[in-house]
Amino acid sequence: MKIICLFFPVALLSSFTSTSQSRHNPKQQSSKTEQTGKTGATPSMKSAADSINWAINDAKSSFNTLFRSHKDTAAIAISNVEYEDSNLANLKECLKRLKGVKSVAEEYKSSNAVLRVPYKGKPTDLWDQLPASVKAPFRLVEAGDHFISLQFKDEKN
Repeated sequence: MKIICLFFPVALLSSFTSTSQSRHNPKQQSSKTEQTGKTGATPSMKSAADSINWAINDAKSSFNTLFRSHKDTAAIAISNVEYEDSNLANLKECLKRLKGVKSVAEEYKSSNAVLRVPYKGKPTDLWDQLPASVKAPFRLVEAGDHFISLQFKDEKN
């Protein structure tokens, strides 16, 4: 997001820089007028508009590339779990074995794990397919169209 926020103003600035140079250099503009017999305002406004359109289209494609919504990916967020926990490893392995699951990608930070699973159905359907023994150490906290949130039941506490 920061890249796009920086890119868009730079693109706009560069598009206006080419038109502002012709305004600040009257000798250059008068020689263009003499050669073409027309005023330089129309072509520069058209080129500025084209540059802005190009910048907007480029920003849109960058947003789509960077922040593409993966409608066929289910996110499973698990809070209060240690990375080395055998229950988390067991959950990942069981998810990999389910029909329709291609792979399982994991992110981990500060006792929170996020599993990204390419799956065309709803995450709740995925959760329901898991064996009870795999689901037992976790409590379902929240469920949405593309995510579920689990909390690890810590037996120590």
